[in-house]
Amino acid sequence: MKKTKCILLFDDKDQTKIIDSIKLSTRQEFDLDFIFIRTSSAELKKEDSEDLDVAKLKDKIASEIKDKQIDIALTDFGLECDYLNGLDVVHMVHEFRRNLNFFVYSGNWNKVIHSVIGEDYQHASQEQLVEGINALIHAKIINCVDRIDYQEDLLKYLRHDSEDSMEHRLCALLRANGDMVFNSCCPELKGKTFIEIAEMIDDKSDARSEDWIEAVLTQTIAYLTEVNR
Repeated sequence: MKKTKCILLFDDKDQTKIIDSIKLSTRQEFDLDFIFIRTSSAELKKEDSEDLDVAKLKDKIASEIKDKQIDIALTDFGLECDYLNGLDVVHMVHEFRRNLNFFVYSGNWNKVIHSVIGEDYQHASQEQLVEGINALIHAKIINCVDRIDYQEDLLKYLRHDSEDSMEHRLCALLRANGDMVFNSCCPELKGKTFIEIAEMIDDKSDARSEDWIEAVLTQTIAYLTEVNR
């Protein structure tokens, strides 16, 4: 059975041909759903200007990923914008999905390193390098790859990560019924929508989400016991 995967992608250049190529090469393994946000698109520009409107970009991200279970996100570092780069995009997305993993790709790693540690790595102190590494770890950036190689690295990741965790599948089901309100078996979360519970599980932001999972499993076992009598 093919796995369904949802990939969030940011680039200032058109990635349609690359997306189609990835889908074609994996059609026997995956059903891939790409959410491609082109940062240079006209809809994201400021009024009467060719500059990117960051507020519009943030709204676009929120609307595009709503109710979607994202498996991995990728962004180009250089987005042809003087005041926003790929690392800024990572932080922006994490305002909505705190634990989403990212690939960052680039054709100029000196710029990336300079952005993270404040100067080129040849002149950075050990402390600056450690701080830079920690910044990437905390940003959930799990791979930094050359721009021309990101397709191959993405495919490796998808194949390695093809076995979804139970929590991942549970969150996908919750988001598929996101507007439904929970009213049973765990009083602490009564009144929460399914999508709100999915966010709590993903972010691990509230210990009550673990209580909710345990309560749901207990109720499921009770139901199975009853119907199998």
